[in-house]
Amino acid sequence: MSPIPPFFPPLASSILPSRSASSKSQPSSTAVPFRQLFPVLLFRVADAMTYAVVFPIIADMIVSFDVPQDRVGLYAGLCEGVLMLVEAVVATTWAAAADKYGRRPCMIWGFLATLGAGPMVGFSTSVWQVIFWRSLFGLNPCGVIVKILASEISSPENRAKVFSIFSPSFSVGIMLGAFIGGELAHPYGRLPWWLGGTSEFWRRWPYALPCVVAFVCGLLAVLVGFFTLTETRPPAQYHKVEDKEKRRERKALSATFQVPNFLLITSVFCLYQITTFAWEGVFTVYTYTEVPRGGLGLPVDSIGLIYSLGSLIYIVSAPLGIPLLTARIGAISSLRIIFSLWPVLILTIPLAQYTAGNLRPMMFVVLVVQLLLKSFGTCAWPISDMLTMAVFDDYPDLLATGSAVSLIAGAGGRAAGPTVSGWIYSISTEYNTGSLGRQISWLFLLCMTVPPVCLLGFLPKDLGKGKDTSKEDFESLPMLATTRASEDGGEGSEEDQLMSVKALKATGVDV
Repeated sequence: MSPIPPFFPPLASSILPSRSASSKSQPSSTAVPFRQLFPVLLFRVADAMTYAVVFPIIADMIVSFDVPQDRVGLYAGLCEGVLMLVEAVVATTWAAAADKYGRRPCMIWGFLATLGAGPMVGFSTSVWQVIFWRSLFGLNPCGVIVKILASEISSPENRAKVFSIFSPSFSVGIMLGAFIGGELAHPYGRLPWWLGGTSEFWRRWPYALPCVVAFVCGLLAVLVGFFTLTETRPPAQYHKVEDKEKRRERKALSATFQVPNFLLITSVFCLYQITTFAWEGVFTVYTYTEVPRGGLGLPVDSIGLIYSLGSLIYIVSAPLGIPLLTARIGAISSLRIIFSLWPVLILTIPLAQYTAGNLRPMMFVVLVVQLLLKSFGTCAWPISDMLTMAVFDDYPDLLATGSAVSLIAGAGGRAAGPTVSGWIYSISTEYNTGSLGRQISWLFLLCMTVPPVCLLGFLPKDLGKGKDTSKEDFESLPMLATTRASEDGGEGSEEDQLMSVKALKATGVDV
């Protein structure tokens, strides 16, 4: 067989060391690299803050635009989810850019370029303006690059610890964003003068202050990142011909889909995201909707506090509970337990609706139960992240592409979930109390909890436990031969090419 070119364009060994060299120079450790992780967490928190700052106020905001009652949930879901939808669309572009130019410059400058769209949401005068500015902010690279950074900072030995901190950082942003969204909206006549309580400007723009505060927090994240964010993988070299780069990207995408268990865990993650954010879509609207229409009739500031409390419970419990749970029973069994409790959470919705109109004090007890169950249910997110990263332990050069695909799947779920569920809930408010039509929102959510549980049965129970990364397994690592390719020829040694052929055959690529 004639020699074939390496799977990727050749990289100098000084830029991308081979697996054996890497394992010698960077011994595995179970310690969490907090210094490297800190700026990554700040970016993730800032991104989540801007995403969540509208949660407590979006229903009130849309009502102020004189939108018909039966469309409030639909538009609320669109405004919430469009940001994630755009992140999904640009994910592969940012992943390719991060490979070509480096993680650090793409993260810092990409986030800074889109950050200004966040505060403009608060100055919107129509639903479509909100959707436009949220879409523009969604062009930022945070969704995909922070996951790549966290994965490259971690190792199979400390991944559970790293992701039990990394994933809850999104909830830290949700908590802070929801808190400032609920507490700083409508500041005129309600807050002290130094928070806009006497300013006519904030009276005219009652939803702008929390969006501006989230923007300032984003600027701080960029500033800290500029001085402390480290490059986990230097930019690729030898990008001489544009069509070669495109061929490389197509091959990487094809190989990514052939990584064992990747498509399955990505499907589980997507369905889980649909379920989770479908819940958020209902929760955002039904907490604000008046009681006769099937809501809880809560004010905006109370909704913000409820969101923040739920996120706080998760933030405190996840870093301690997730490593213990996965270490004791494994990641797959942990997911099964978590998913099995989602139907219980969904069934608390009609109970909360009943108590809101008949036993008002008990409604708050039901809300506390909902927050506890939802916090435990959210633990499936970091565990899914861990499993997604674990399938690439033997395919490190496919990590960026795999992270982009995972982001697309998850963001698609985060966009579709609240849009559909919010719309269905708004339709349900048009039906009489006790009728079947009034129940369609939570019945829809209940149906969404079944598919991810069924798919889990096809995943191997030992997935995510890690393996010995000091051994070279060329049959499962089609990219490693390229790290030894010569800088001038781009062909690599005969031994490297034979290893590439063997590896590509193992993944099903025709050679």
